[in-house]
Amino acid sequence: MIHDLLLSCLTKTGLGIQSFMDNNAIEHFIHPCERQLYIEILNIINVLQEVVQFTVLLRLDEDERCKRLIMNENHNVEELPHGFYFINFAKGIEAALEEYYDNIIQLETFCSKNKPNSLAFVHDALQEKLPIFLFLRKLICEIRMQKLHGCTMLHSLHQHSEHGDFQLERITNIVMKPVKFAFFSSLAHWLIFGVIDDVHSEFFIKFSPLDESSNNTSCSKSSANNTRLNAAANCEDYIWQYEINMCQLPGFLSTIVAEKVLFVGQTILVFKMGRSFQRNNKNEHWANNLSDSTPNDIYELWNGKESLFFGMVEDLNNDEKIDVFHIESVINEIKKYVSMRLSEIALNEVDLERQMGLIKDFYLLGRGEFYLEFLSQLTRASDVYCDSSSKNYTRSFELAATVMGITDDLENFSLSVQKTIGELDENSEFRILENLHLKYIYKWPLNLLFSPKAIERYNQIFRFLLIIRKLQYDLQQVWKTQILAAKLMSGPTNMKMMNLLNQLMFFLNNLQYYIQVDVLESQFSILINVIRKKADFEEIQRKHTVFLANVLSQCFLLSGSKDSQMNSTRTTCQSQNPIYGIILELFYICEQFSCISAKESTSDGFLKELDNLEERFGVQIASLVQLLLNIKTASCLGPLSQLLLRLDFNHWFSSTHNIS
Repeated sequence: MIHDLLLSCLTKTGLGIQSFMDNNAIEHFIHPCERQLYIEILNIINVLQEVVQFTVLLRLDEDERCKRLIMNENHNVEELPHGFYFINFAKGIEAALEEYYDNIIQLETFCSKNKPNSLAFVHDALQEKLPIFLFLRKLICEIRMQKLHGCTMLHSLHQHSEHGDFQLERITNIVMKPVKFAFFSSLAHWLIFGVIDDVHSEFFIKFSPLDESSNNTSCSKSSANNTRLNAAANCEDYIWQYEINMCQLPGFLSTIVAEKVLFVGQTILVFKMGRSFQRNNKNEHWANNLSDSTPNDIYELWNGKESLFFGMVEDLNNDEKIDVFHIESVINEIKKYVSMRLSEIALNEVDLERQMGLIKDFYLLGRGEFYLEFLSQLTRASDVYCDSSSKNYTRSFELAATVMGITDDLENFSLSVQKTIGELDENSEFRILENLHLKYIYKWPLNLLFSPKAIERYNQIFRFLLIIRKLQYDLQQVWKTQILAAKLMSGPTNMKMMNLLNQLMFFLNNLQYYIQVDVLESQFSILINVIRKKADFEEIQRKHTVFLANVLSQCFLLSGSKDSQMNSTRTTCQSQNPIYGIILELFYICEQFSCISAKESTSDGFLKELDNLEERFGVQIASLVQLLLNIKTASCLGPLSQLLLRLDFNHWFSSTHNIS
């Protein structure tokens, strides 16, 4: 009887245990004095059975698993977990039970020598293992109840490893070892090869296709092959579709470390794409080129050290516990090496300093003479074709480059209108300007520096500066027309109109000088100095992000709303930045002034409109100066103080409008 009981305890499928518990042996073979011991033994075996059946179900294939669950009324098919981490979790539980099976075999061998033994002998042996069975069952129930999987399950096991009971702590480490292997294997493949094979969304780096970013369920089906098939057609956006999966970020890793891991993997993808494009036909689909990439494509980055770094990541699994400091040390070392190599290639191969110079020239209007010619060509095109067309802007941009002889510098830039003219106000050229988009075709590995978000921020600054320059150009044309008319007709000049014109020009000129000199030049010089010092790419990337943030902030373009695009037709600006709203209203006044200047300057309607614009300008400029004075009093912002000094030089506006 004892021998049969021990053999039932040895089955790893749970079926033998179940059959033994279903028989009526307790009625015929167990002495009344040992029945309570027998029941307690069966209770221990019942706990073991729950643990064993869980591991058996996870190790089966999908069809067999469903059959087992349908036959078992105590389980729900929908609650069945999936994933590579779960399979390794089952392997860990089986490894933790191996010691128990060895002890049962020794006990069975001892009892088979025909020596008289009681159930108390078996009971004591199983009772010693009961805390382990209960602890394993607790782990399983907790993971299933909280629906943990992937890295979150590893984090839960890591928390349980800090246990006061040394025996249970040892068991936790045994269970956690295969799960750690899955985690560090995924980490190594992402860090070294830029590859993620994550069908069940278990890793803390995920692929989110742009067209499915709003659908969270799509992320769980991404893998190394699916990501290439589901990616957007634009390869420049491909690496930015990888992001941190915060739902799977384990608690022992900070978001800073996770961002470093993401950066290294994206860098690998940049190198793989760059080299495959150079090797293959550029007309071929980029995803096919990426899938055909070879280890030689990333050899230049690792310089033969990929096996060393891969081994460093895999060795993290050899630690008895998860050593957070060791993990961060390895990631920092890989990140530092990748940043250094990337910086060397960016500075030597693509001449990053020159590329930033081109960004300044065309996005930040550094070449004022070119944009003056562009506006001149645009005016001629509008006069010839008598309409506002997106082709006029593209054609004028190209003609200006030809006239100025800078077509080589502009080979990587192209101008377009994002929305069709039918969707815009044809009577407001301002509305067309705010929908211009200057595209920059950058060379790898600058993909990591000029992300789609960064390019959009550059375009936001570009549109803002171009609108200022266009309004200046229009007002200059008004001044030119008035002066020529006064000379040709030998008549008196409308001093009221010229006075308002001078005020508008004063505002625009000083605003432009503030942005170009006090903001752009100072911030750009800081960024260029970092590049010239040959800092690592991480430092360059950080300074570039700070540069864009400072420029947007000091140009009043930062807003809490997602739609930060300018709109001059609104009488009430919805922007959360009050300075920005006032500046938009002043832009609208400048545009209206340019439009009414074509009317007869002596007509009553013209004079009435002129008075209205002058009154509105006075109100808005007074509000702007007062707001800048309040901000200056509340804080010590150098750039805003410069803007206030330039706009209200010698307190001209403040004294005129009685601002204190």
